[in-house]
Amino acid sequence: MEFRLLADENTSHRLITTCQELTPPFPFIHIATWQDGNWLGLDDKALLICCAEANLVLVGFDRATLAWHAGQLLRAGHDHAGILLFRGIVRAGDYGYQSRLLTAFWQSEGGRWDWQNRMAYLPKSP
Repeated sequence: MEFRLLADENTSHRLITTCQELTPPFPFIHIATWQDGNWLGLDDKALLICCAEANLVLVGFDRATLAWHAGQLLRAGHDHAGILLFRGIVRAGDYGYQSRLLTAFWQSEGGRWDWQNRMAYLPKSP
């Protein structure tokens, strides 16, 4: 399976497992598993650049710094492969809700988007 979504290191492995159980095969992998964990510990800018090279949309909860670093990259003339963030109303431990939001969004529209330099938030605004 070709992965398209990469969970950052602050995202639980349980989210990936729940998504893959809900919608097999779901193109989602954790950073600790991707390339034997070689990307663990990268700062946000470096991680976004690596994701762009691998064509992976970064999934996480870090709304403040990921969005800021993505803006810095764009202003410097670099691209990123996309960022998908959970809004503050989504509890970090509610893997069922997170996985339903993510799989439904990815299957209904997100999987068809051109993600280059794009950022989206779940749940989507009405």
